[in-house]
Amino acid sequence: MREHTSIALLALAGACLSGCAYDEGLIIENLKGTIKIPIEAATRTIIDEEGNATELTDPRLIGPVYLGLYPSVAEANVLERYPHPELGPQYQTDVPGDAYPYGGISVGDIRFACLEFLTCKVVSGRYADWNSLVEWFQLIQQPILDNQGVEISDGEYLRQTCYDLLNVTSDAETRITAYEDRNGDGETNELDLDFVLDDAGEYYVGDFTLWQQEFFWDQDQENCTPGLDCKGFTLWGWMDAPSSLSFKYSTCEDGLGQNIEVYDADFIGGRPQADLLNFPSIYIDDGDWVVGNPYQWDNIDARPELILDFEVQ
Repeated sequence: MREHTSIALLALAGACLSGCAYDEGLIIENLKGTIKIPIEAATRTIIDEEGNATELTDPRLIGPVYLGLYPSVAEANVLERYPHPELGPQYQTDVPGDAYPYGGISVGDIRFACLEFLTCKVVSGRYADWNSLVEWFQLIQQPILDNQGVEISDGEYLRQTCYDLLNVTSDAETRITAYEDRNGDGETNELDLDFVLDDAGEYYVGDFTLWQQEFFWDQDQENCTPGLDCKGFTLWGWMDAPSSLSFKYSTCEDGLGQNIEVYDADFIGGRPQADLLNFPSIYIDDGDWVVGNPYQWDNIDARPELILDFEVQ
């Protein structure tokens, strides 16, 4: 009896090992590259209370950048006035067809910033510290107000407000400001943000990684090696620029997200829209910046440079 049991267990173990070693033929890799955003996309003219105009160029004007992988991308003025992924069938009036992305990622994401005033206005990877966040809204003539309408001038106050509401104890948990030494210089500052100005002063440059992305290619193409030289999917994306009046982001849903009901605070903190990569045209507005030359990703080891150089007007 014991001998039969041992044999059965060995057979089961062998089956498990065999199943775990089965090659499904999938190509799954971390796909990496670089994004370049022209300084014009991070430039805005601000009017103060006295009517004086000031031109600002600042990485804090860079909104969330959404990247998607698509079957193909049409040129400007084919589907939209800007380059746009091909679409599936349209089933509802006034609702475009689905772009059916294979995958995607955002570089910088809309964050819950702990005050109703900041709902849909704050993106990760844009602020060196909490004072930088407070100073920015003062600079654009929209000083941050607490839930009683009192102006906030101290970044530490905002930090503690977030720590209390979120029950956290570190900046890494809030992911609102820079919190790690990305460039290895021993400091955590503006050089550790998602985008840093290049030496020529022409582009803000940042890296991206599409984690564990399954690779898709043209199944009808012959005499090629998938992941090496077969025609692959196309990388495309856009930057959601903040509204010129409210400085909110159109890719944020302010009626959803974290619900706060404590003391004098009663509001919903906002969250990114759920279908951004499926229906980009619903959310792309004037002033946003789109990839003008999408990248056809054939070789999984390639490190493409993607430039958001097409301003939507």
